[in-house]
Amino acid sequence: MDNEVTFIHLEHHPMRFSSRCVGAALAAAALSPLSIQAQGLLVHDAATAGVLPVLETTLRVQVEDQLALCTSTQHFMNDGPDTLVVRYAYPLAETASATGIRWALSDSIWHAAVMIAAPQDSVLPGSGSDGGGVHPALDGYLGDTPLYFTIPVTAAPGERIHVELSYVQLLRYANARVELSAPSDLSAILTGTLPHVLIDVHVRSQRDLTGMDIVGLGGWAPSVTDGYLTADSAWILVDAVDVPVDNAFVVGYDLDPQAYGLTALSNYLPDSMVKCDELDNGFFTLLIEPEPTSAVVQKDFVIVIDNSGSMSGTKIQDARAAATYMVEHLNAGDRFNVITFNSTATAWSEDLRPFNAVNMSTALNWIDGIAANGGTNINSAVTMGMQDFSTAATGSARMMVFLTDGQDSESNSVILDNALNLRQTIAPDLQLFTFGIGSGYNQQLLNQLAVQNNGVSQFLETADFLQVMNDFYLQVQNPVLLDPVATFSNADVVATYPDPLVGLFVGQQMVIVGRYDTPGPVDLHLSGIAFGQPVSFDYPIDLTGTFDPNKLFIPKIWAQYAVVDLMNEYYGYQLDSGPAQMIEDSVVSFSVCYGIGSPFTSFVDPGIDGGTMVEVEELERTSEAPALVFPEPSLVGQPVTMDLSHLAPGTSVIFRLYDATGRVILELDLRTFSGQRWVWDGYDAAGQQPKGVLFFTLSDGSTTRTGRLTRM
Repeated sequence: MDNEVTFIHLEHHPMRFSSRCVGAALAAAALSPLSIQAQGLLVHDAATAGVLPVLETTLRVQVEDQLALCTSTQHFMNDGPDTLVVRYAYPLAETASATGIRWALSDSIWHAAVMIAAPQDSVLPGSGSDGGGVHPALDGYLGDTPLYFTIPVTAAPGERIHVELSYVQLLRYANARVELSAPSDLSAILTGTLPHVLIDVHVRSQRDLTGMDIVGLGGWAPSVTDGYLTADSAWILVDAVDVPVDNAFVVGYDLDPQAYGLTALSNYLPDSMVKCDELDNGFFTLLIEPEPTSAVVQKDFVIVIDNSGSMSGTKIQDARAAATYMVEHLNAGDRFNVITFNSTATAWSEDLRPFNAVNMSTALNWIDGIAANGGTNINSAVTMGMQDFSTAATGSARMMVFLTDGQDSESNSVILDNALNLRQTIAPDLQLFTFGIGSGYNQQLLNQLAVQNNGVSQFLETADFLQVMNDFYLQVQNPVLLDPVATFSNADVVATYPDPLVGLFVGQQMVIVGRYDTPGPVDLHLSGIAFGQPVSFDYPIDLTGTFDPNKLFIPKIWAQYAVVDLMNEYYGYQLDSGPAQMIEDSVVSFSVCYGIGSPFTSFVDPGIDGGTMVEVEELERTSEAPALVFPEPSLVGQPVTMDLSHLAPGTSVIFRLYDATGRVILELDLRTFSGQRWVWDGYDAAGQQPKGVLFFTLSDGSTTRTGRLTRM
């Protein structure tokens, strides 16, 4: 075979990604439902939702204290008479980071993709040159942040294609339960059943486990094939055949409800792996939960709903339902109001009213009569909502929920300055949560309205709008600590996010990530206000000084939150300005280095325009085909061992090593080591120690074996 490398596209959809800002999505991660997907698709005609049949799906998940390491492996077949151009499309959650992808044809040879930043390409086969014409059912299933992967060869009739995607994701926690939700409903795209589905979920937890289960959410009732439960680990295996295409499910596990407090995850990287910034080698993630019996702070709560003409239909119906749900679930002692706005703003009440049976009934009747018509006057709605808090109760939590699908004719600066001045004058501790729905909202405005006013923003389409709103309210329903501030006893704990912290709520977790230099014990002091008085919590933490290759997800989680901070700064400028461009460049370089997604990057291969592919490792390993190289990945500065025991002693074998561009950087005859093991010292022909993803070939004249070698 030719000694060249072809790289394979691995892309994140650009326009969709920007409609759900990474920063907003991650900052709101504790305030929104998170889901995984077990089902990707091979698309050959997006306009008609033409996809290849799914022969088998395997989802393997390893959960470490709520951090899910997911691998989805699927097998497809071209059952038609035509040779097809196909593209893999996976509905990746906006808070997930893809860590790898590979594919194989019927010849059972895996081909690995390399992930870097590159120009985006969101066109699916059959969707037109501009990416339009995607069937609504397919578009809806793929969601707002799909991952696309170009298969660089055509699929002949009868051809089988195997695709494996790996990604990492922090799961949502609520009331001592963690859930992995997979809303995999393919009934609008596929008919019949899926021949084989395997779900394999392992959980390890510092906090005692009390139960684990799987429940079907659609037309499938999954049955547990095998599993176990201990105090610190659990496992569920589902091995099913003829599974309905509407096979949505949720895997959940329960934690000891009395073991509240703090869970600390940390990892200390060697110098060779800390190359993306000048910060220290330690990374941590803290998951903090208040005592379940903590006194709940009463809240003043204002709901502001866009009822302009563009909200007609499903959107206004869902908005009414969301407002109804929130009002019905207010706590005794809360005060509230409901405001609508189109060309003007209108309130249910002139001021905040106490929550009781009479006021609830009156408000619900008023909400039921909300109709959509007129324009979009965001500024008047913000003004009316803020002014409600001029009569707020002393010591109460002040929250305002603002949802819209449109844009105001007033400039962003006018609206933002007005909101900031009102909040600082009337209620400095007010938290403003903004929701953009549909596709016509002003993302920059909604992001900055939230960021400048102690809240977070979320952007979503109508399909999940009602569920997101309901879940959001349940998470902020019971505040414990307002205006929280985290301080650490060690001064070298730095770069902590999110900033500012949103709040501490009963049954929910606060997530704090950061960096450190000095391992060992450190104290976290979490202070804030409750019932108008200073309140604080103290947590002892032990930050590790050891590198754990199984916890490389922790730097990625930190990097995602760091991008949040950069994106919030980005939206503070005019998007075409010099400062905004500088921040965009920083986001790109930062995201590429840490291998995470952002609104400005995609996972794509640089060598798509030329070369032939390097084939990477057999589809199924056997005793006759052992791992060629170990450890994989390995650290720069450490040797790598290559197993040549499958060769007869004295066999001439040529080793070639390629960098990420396909250039040969080392070539050796390893005849002396045939039949045994050879240790590579890590240096190329130029005396340099290459880093990153490398590829190699081993050729004995009749057979060429290939593989990947990652140096970190």
